[in-house]
Amino acid sequence: MKKTIFAPLMWLSITIILVSAFVLGCVHIVLIDRYIISSKKHTMLQSAERISELTAALSENYSPQLESFYRLNMDLVAQNTQSHIIVTDTKGNVVNFSTPAKKYIVNKNINIDAFGAAMEGENVYKIGPFDSIFGQKIFTVAVPVMINKKVYGIVFFNSPVPELYRDRYALFSMLAISILVSSIVAFILSYIISKNIIKPIRALSRAAHDLAKGNYGRRVDISNIDELAELGRAFNTMAGSIENHEKVRTAFIGNVSHDLRTPMTTINGFIQGILDGTIPPEEHNKYLEIVRNETLRLSTLVNSFLDVSKYGGENKITLKKTSFDINGMIRDVILSLEARIREKNAEVIFEFENENTFVYADKNEIHRVIMNLLDNAAKFVDDNGKIIIKSIQKGEKILFSVTNSGKPISEEDQKHIWERFYKSDKSRTQPGDGFGLGLFIVKSILNQHSEEIELESSGNATTFSFTLPAVK
Repeated sequence: MKKTIFAPLMWLSITIILVSAFVLGCVHIVLIDRYIISSKKHTMLQSAERISELTAALSENYSPQLESFYRLNMDLVAQNTQSHIIVTDTKGNVVNFSTPAKKYIVNKNINIDAFGAAMEGENVYKIGPFDSIFGQKIFTVAVPVMINKKVYGIVFFNSPVPELYRDRYALFSMLAISILVSSIVAFILSYIISKNIIKPIRALSRAAHDLAKGNYGRRVDISNIDELAELGRAFNTMAGSIENHEKVRTAFIGNVSHDLRTPMTTINGFIQGILDGTIPPEEHNKYLEIVRNETLRLSTLVNSFLDVSKYGGENKITLKKTSFDINGMIRDVILSLEARIREKNAEVIFEFENENTFVYADKNEIHRVIMNLLDNAAKFVDDNGKIIIKSIQKGEKILFSVTNSGKPISEEDQKHIWERFYKSDKSRTQPGDGFGLGLFIVKSILNQHSEEIELESSGNATTFSFTLPAVK
């Protein structure tokens, strides 16, 4: 059975829901208990103070009518508060009580030692037995009867604890139902959310499998979760890069196969002609010269492969930095490209800030950078166009730029132009224009010097610019 992330997510959600429900229930139980006791205490205390006032008034101004009113009030209050009311003197002798309490009063004297504070004029409340009168746990509120600031008796309000907690059980039932309903809703929402999380992950998994099988055009569309959407965009970027590399690899194999087959076919044909006498002896030197040129082409091809190994990946070349005049190097390279530049009748413009500009870098590697950039400029400059070369001091750096007029590089090509074996659109290149390594090598060399190269191509011009450290 395969393990999926869905089950752990659901178990996590269920655990969180149950723990939250348990904690919420415990907190509510404590709060409800406190609320019920506080509310009951407040109600009974107010009622007991009212009966205390009536008792004091009856004692000072006795009349049968007032006594009837007193008893009626006592029974009504006892009924409303669900309490048994007992009034004693300071020695514990029962002097009055509510009608429901009559059946519990067997002895006319009550032990009131536990309510000594009431004898001092303070209100008292406690939970426990009340002189064993009621035979169960009782919530009692005791309020002194004060006449002329002197205690003449005590009013006791007694409410059985089961009666006290009757409301609590009802509240607990409602709370339990609420928690149960909330838990079910939370479980359903967790299920839906977990599914929504798993869905894009599974889509990514299927896309990765398709990519591994060679379907490089596979993409994913994730938008419901920001983090997963970002992961989806990263996957699409990776897939696009792999697809592009595969296209480049296929094109490279085709180019290399053609470039290998042509000289080898030529070499084999001419040597076979020399051996079997098809080519007369007086022509041997001519065709051997062609064979030599073809072997040089093969040597160049092999050197290109070596360059990939030298500059590719994490390989570090050993730089031999020296101080040299880069303006002079640029002039020498232009002279070596003079024939190609003349073919297009192009004009070369030097915009050097100084006659000589000295930089600190690896001379041989920078010569290769200059050669590749100027060779590209000579290759892609339009007929009767211009090649502009600049060197300008920028603080501790020297800024170099090579600009050629002509058809610009497309935005799509600009994204990949630094990649190895990448060759721009066919309208800018011709068969035999190399293997797409020139700019890859240029960028690699400059990166080894901790420098960057930038490309700007628009309108009718293309400019490559880079910096090198100036000699102080």
